[in-house]
Amino acid sequence: MKALRINDYGAPLHVDEVPIPSPGPGQVLVENEFTSMNGVDPGRGLGFLRQVFPLQFPWTPGGDVAGRVAAVGEGVTVFKVGDEVFGYTREAGAYAEFVVVNAANLAHRPAAIAAEVAAGIALVSQTATQMLRLSKIKAGQTLLILGASGGVGSLAVQLARNAGVHVIATARQSKSAALQQLGVARVIDLTRERMEDIGQCDAVLNLVGGDTVVSSYARVKPGGVAVTANRPPIAEEAARLGIEAAFVETNVTTEGLNSFAILVTGGKIKPQIASIETLWSPASLWEKRESDGIGKIVFSIRS
Repeated sequence: MKALRINDYGAPLHVDEVPIPSPGPGQVLVENEFTSMNGVDPGRGLGFLRQVFPLQFPWTPGGDVAGRVAAVGEGVTVFKVGDEVFGYTREAGAYAEFVVVNAANLAHRPAAIAAEVAAGIALVSQTATQMLRLSKIKAGQTLLILGASGGVGSLAVQLARNAGVHVIATARQSKSAALQQLGVARVIDLTRERMEDIGQCDAVLNLVGGDTVVSSYARVKPGGVAVTANRPPIAEEAARLGIEAAFVETNVTTEGLNSFAILVTGGKIKPQIASIETLWSPASLWEKRESDGIGKIVFSIRS
């Protein structure tokens, strides 16, 4: 089978021919049709997370999976060969034609959800759901989402809207109309406005990270919650401001995937796909893309 791999931290992606893996106990072999772009993939490849996720090279990135079951390992009874499934593998390996996934991180894909859409919600749907839970946000309160135009943000906007929450979001001005259609009350372009000019909110979801973490803490009312997705909380600053700081460590489960799929098939949530591209362009796969689309970048494996 074909797989994209790297040979060392910071090395370029390249296409290899490798053996099809076999599922072990509790695992499922998926003939993958689509995967997607997650920031953690190039981050791990560059070695930013080597203390937490040390890699063995050559390494195949990718976590999101959408395809059909090709084989099942010992003890797997929920899935059978031919089932259409989607899910996520923290162990990576999804930038390939076949990938092994733990059955506990996989769900049946409803026919009403296209495979490319399923690949675009596997990880981010659970991240958005769990960040909102950590934020303790309630109906009638105000939530600030930094970096709302991506996969997690575009879903968090809709989940919050459905819960009766007033949503303020940061994004480029070109994405404003699309986010407002999803339920954002006010979109702030931080290239034109200052973070300090945003009023205080009951909670913040920070999907940007970096030097925005401290400044976003100051946007939270005393007693509120700031949640980060790509940087651990800064406890000292949170304590100084009298707020709670939390960090999401996304846990993808069959139950969580099934629950989110119900929201999608019921029309409560509309996943946003910014673009669908071929996986087999290793030289440009992780390049920064400028697009007015919001949501996930999905990679097609069979084209």
